[in-house]
Amino acid sequence: MAKLLKKGSFNREEQASCRLHNLCSGCQYLDLPYGTQCDLKKDQLLQLFTEFGLSSPGSIQVLSAGSASLRDRLDFSLEGGRLGLYRKDRREVLDISECSQLSPALQSWLSQFRKIKWPFQKGSIRLRVGPQGQKGVWLDFANIDIKTLLDEKTILHELQKEAFVEIGQRRKVPVWTGSEFKLRDPEMHVWFQTWMNERPVDLFCQVASFTQPSLRANKIICDVINGWVQSFPRSRLIEFGSGIGNLTLPALAVAESLTACEIDALSLEGLQKTLENLPADLQTLRKKIEIHRGDFQKKLMQDFSQFDGVLANPPRSGLMNFLNPLEELSPEKRPPFFIYMSCFPESLVKDVVRLKNCGYDLEEVYIVDQFPQTSHYEVLALLQRK
Repeated sequence: MAKLLKKGSFNREEQASCRLHNLCSGCQYLDLPYGTQCDLKKDQLLQLFTEFGLSSPGSIQVLSAGSASLRDRLDFSLEGGRLGLYRKDRREVLDISECSQLSPALQSWLSQFRKIKWPFQKGSIRLRVGPQGQKGVWLDFANIDIKTLLDEKTILHELQKEAFVEIGQRRKVPVWTGSEFKLRDPEMHVWFQTWMNERPVDLFCQVASFTQPSLRANKIICDVINGWVQSFPRSRLIEFGSGIGNLTLPALAVAESLTACEIDALSLEGLQKTLENLPADLQTLRKKIEIHRGDFQKKLMQDFSQFDGVLANPPRSGLMNFLNPLEELSPEKRPPFFIYMSCFPESLVKDVVRLKNCGYDLEEVYIVDQFPQTSHYEVLALLQRK
């Protein structure tokens, strides 16, 4: 992992600044040097291990793409003409024009977007910049406000000159008919990027889709996953929480086969389109993957004994009943290794306790700091069957 760790190096003494740090609730660690922030996150994770009776595998390494300017998507609230995050001192949106968390391209898009004067008071907005610099916006407003927006026409016309627009929980796309706007079904476009070894691969999804927040930090995650799977040659994998395929493809690049399991239909539609649009020399990978849709936190139809490894990126609630069939297997039939990724370490640690009871030991743990200046972080864990 030496090459990877070099990529994840950072300046421990670096300290970001923000004129709103006393008011904005977004960054909890802004007053601390970046190295101190990373140490705090390691200590928090080690404390969780201790609280649940787990021993960590030696030191925990923090991998980072930098202490600021990482985010390529943001989620802001609109309230009374103010666009930003909630204040520390009261339940009110703080107007934010600049944020050190944003990549330069996203900051530029935010500055441009803020010129809009909205005809209503409240809503949620996601801005996104894709891997080729393309701009997108998801407007999640009440139905009556969406109707106002469609009838007003001017704002949507101006927005569509600059960006791809999605509207509402159903992520509909506004289309101008010549006299009015109509909403059509969601569309898949390239809004994110994963990595297969050193090769970038475009991922199809929606502006509103779940992705990692940073293209730069995601490269580090993909390198870890690829390296771990590569250390178990010709593995047959089952993946829980495949989403749009961000971890699927780095694993598929070196695995013998992969069964992808996901509950969200739109995410799987994006994964399917990504596979269909792979470069010609990667099309053979499509023969190595099977896709299954279902609520795998409640019931898993697949037999764990048919796989050599598990790759899991569950929601905040963790793996839940996904692990039941694994616990029911005899020890020798359980997959030899288990890779777990989570931005909610409490759930990860609880699941690791269950995996330990199934005969798995923690071999490696990394923190990927996708959220500098905050108390949040991503955890990657490799477990092996005894």
